[in-house]
Amino acid sequence: MRKSIISLALAIGLAAPAFSAGLKLKPDAPGTYTVVRGDTLWSISGRYLSSPWKWPQLWRMNQSDIKNPHWIYPGDVLALDYVDGQPRLSLARGAQREVKLSPQARIETQDLAVASIPASAIEPFLKRPLVVDMAQFMQAPKLIAGPEERISVTTGDRVYATGITEAGTWQAYRLGKPLLDPDSKQVLGIEATYSGDLVADKAQGEVQTLKVRNTSEEIMVGDRLMRAPRQNFNNYAPHPASAQMSGKVVSIYNGVDGAAQYSTIVLNLGSAQGVENGHVFGLFKKGRPLEIKDEQGKRTVALPAERAGNAFVYRVFDKVSYALVLDSTGPIYVGDGVASPEQE
Repeated sequence: MRKSIISLALAIGLAAPAFSAGLKLKPDAPGTYTVVRGDTLWSISGRYLSSPWKWPQLWRMNQSDIKNPHWIYPGDVLALDYVDGQPRLSLARGAQREVKLSPQARIETQDLAVASIPASAIEPFLKRPLVVDMAQFMQAPKLIAGPEERISVTTGDRVYATGITEAGTWQAYRLGKPLLDPDSKQVLGIEATYSGDLVADKAQGEVQTLKVRNTSEEIMVGDRLMRAPRQNFNNYAPHPASAQMSGKVVSIYNGVDGAAQYSTIVLNLGSAQGVENGHVFGLFKKGRPLEIKDEQGKRTVALPAERAGNAFVYRVFDKVSYALVLDSTGPIYVGDGVASPEQE
């Protein structure tokens, strides 16, 4: 039996997390469910709960497990039962894992564990974008020349930089837009635009040579270079932001007008406010202004904010954090609110 399944079985008897206040199942919650490729723990729990972010409670996870959720795999059979009157989801006892093969499918594809949220939707953002301090950014190594004095370079080109201190993979960035608080207009950070990856075979001399491995946007002379982070997707289990945490959407990545499901948004809350990876925030549409006339005269009022969905934080900086919109009833815009998902 796989080690991860053993640890999952051991966890079944653990007490529910302290934030559990009882779970309400959907009327059509299935008694058993077979995991398929493309499932996430969020989507599976959505078959059982109206609030999918509560799946750690459905699995009876202990608080110590929040940062290391137990894995399940395509083909695993899940069973629903009740313990002390509360629903519990676990691997079906004695059920054989269903593995279906076809000429196009290979066995190892069945061994990809189910992630908390769609990993493919956030993988590009785990190494970028980068929120930078202006002073520190301007001290970073600098690309000073490309081949034949060209301003821009392409994959395979050799380029030259100063300030490279170690061999390995580096990433090229240039200054992007400032992230502004919607209310105070304070600059919370500056988003650096990722251009591509470069590799330095050695770091010697006053000028260092790198080779362009790939480009996302045009790499240009003058770009600053950052060491590529050694960061993988941490499969954090969702846990609710506290009632004291509230803020706003300050940016929608890639400059789209409104964020939809699986869009990345930037919040004006970061580690300084206690935000951490795995925090779930409820999304609240700001109330539109409405002009009314009554005994007090003619005036403009704001309609109440309305719950619009949920977002899952996956990367945190000092004053901002990046979150994935996991569900929404409509487009999410800059200035919309975020707060504890337990707030209605």
